[in-house]
Amino acid sequence: TGNEKRFFKIYASRHVTSGKNNYVKLFEAIDKLTVYDDKKLKSKIKEESFSNHFSAEKNYLYNLILECLDIYHKDSSVDRLISKYVNISRILSEKRLDKQSLNMIEKAKVLSEKYNRFENIITLTFLKKNICFVNDSITRSDLETHYNELFKNIKKLKTKVEYAKIRDELLFQRKQTGPAKNIEELQLLNMFNANSYFRDFSHIDSQDANIFYLLAKLEYYRIIRNGRKARIYCLKLISIFDEHPHGVVDYMNLFIYILNVFIVERLYKTKSEAEKTLNKIITLPSIIGQKAVKNDIEVKIFEVYSTCITDIALNLREYEQVLPYIPEIESGVKKFEHTISPSFKLIARSNVACVYFGARRYKDSLKWCNDILNDHTQKRDDILYVVHILYLLTHFELKNDLILPSLMKSTYRFLYKKKRVYQFENLFLKYLNLFLRSETKKERRQLFTNFREELLPLLDNKLENLIFNDIDLIGWIDTNLGNHPVTSS
Repeated sequence: TGNEKRFFKIYASRHVTSGKNNYVKLFEAIDKLTVYDDKKLKSKIKEESFSNHFSAEKNYLYNLILECLDIYHKDSSVDRLISKYVNISRILSEKRLDKQSLNMIEKAKVLSEKYNRFENIITLTFLKKNICFVNDSITRSDLETHYNELFKNIKKLKTKVEYAKIRDELLFQRKQTGPAKNIEELQLLNMFNANSYFRDFSHIDSQDANIFYLLAKLEYYRIIRNGRKARIYCLKLISIFDEHPHGVVDYMNLFIYILNVFIVERLYKTKSEAEKTLNKIITLPSIIGQKAVKNDIEVKIFEVYSTCITDIALNLREYEQVLPYIPEIESGVKKFEHTISPSFKLIARSNVACVYFGARRYKDSLKWCNDILNDHTQKRDDILYVVHILYLLTHFELKNDLILPSLMKSTYRFLYKKKRVYQFENLFLKYLNLFLRSETKKERRQLFTNFREELLPLLDNKLENLIFNDIDLIGWIDTNLGNHPVTSS
């Protein structure tokens, strides 16, 4: 960031009485490059005295930057502050300044207890015990107290980790396969229901354990697509952070994630509730303080806000309202090209493609579909499934009838390979094929009417209606029939 760069230049120049040292010159030369390139950099510094030992200077600069960043951010989070106190207490203990060391340990312990940092309490208890042994001030009662505290915090840490593990396993499964699409995938969740930690909350003995328990429940109900239960657990999590705002800084990524889930899972009941959540996302920097908004948080806020604002438009079928924001998404993707997550790129592109389709801007929709399908690094089958269906629809609307049969075959192969050929997919491909063969407007109109009647029963089928979240197929059919759109939300 700009502030970090200024701090580095001051820090790196601290032993120079006049002019700039080599490391600042090299730093500034690198900073001027849009994309890092060794050859370009060497040509920029070829007149400098240090150009002959470029690799050594660059390596020293790298370590100097890390050292500087560590100092700059030393007090920017609870964990860094605790680490600082622990390091200072070790130094004081090594100098046999035991009283000062114990005072520092106590400071770190108070923070650790307040923020559920059980692993730090374990380290601090060992440090305190060792100091007391060294200066012969320990008693049998002290020894018993130390170990009771150790075992208590080891138990709390284990409980927290058990819930974190369950949540991560559920998160991993959802990221791999998306929501459950068949009975087999639902049966995979039985292992979680058999876990006593997941079944009830009787094990919970800390706020952190409670947070991970609620997150595990939220992931579970996301996978089985039980919006009513997911909303309950999501609101419980949001209320925890509303009641304890200090926790937002320490669990920033989790908090952003929870707000994101509330919107993308469409757990809100009204538009104003969705907008209130969106506002929480964009006002986070003012809540936590600008120094706490590190690059990864800035990127995450951009990712989540972009995903959420387009998802709300898809859910409420308000496509035109979000179109002006799409150029900002494109520029943000370019700005954070090397730091945004692959999942975000995929979801953002898919959402934008669906928005353009809903707004009947089919060429724009096709462009974004092509961007996704040409990127072979994508792994989210649930999103790629939507894009494949949308890809056929856009070609159909653009009257690319000659290439549609081959595209339909390749789409079927994709769906078959991913085990996604269910009732909806068969219906869709059947009617698309019939549309291509129809010869009169009257015949096509009747086909659209029949397609609509066969789709309607699928709207309430959880294993069949995933596609309707992003593509308003009923509205699309009504548009082709010349009726007023009937939303499927």
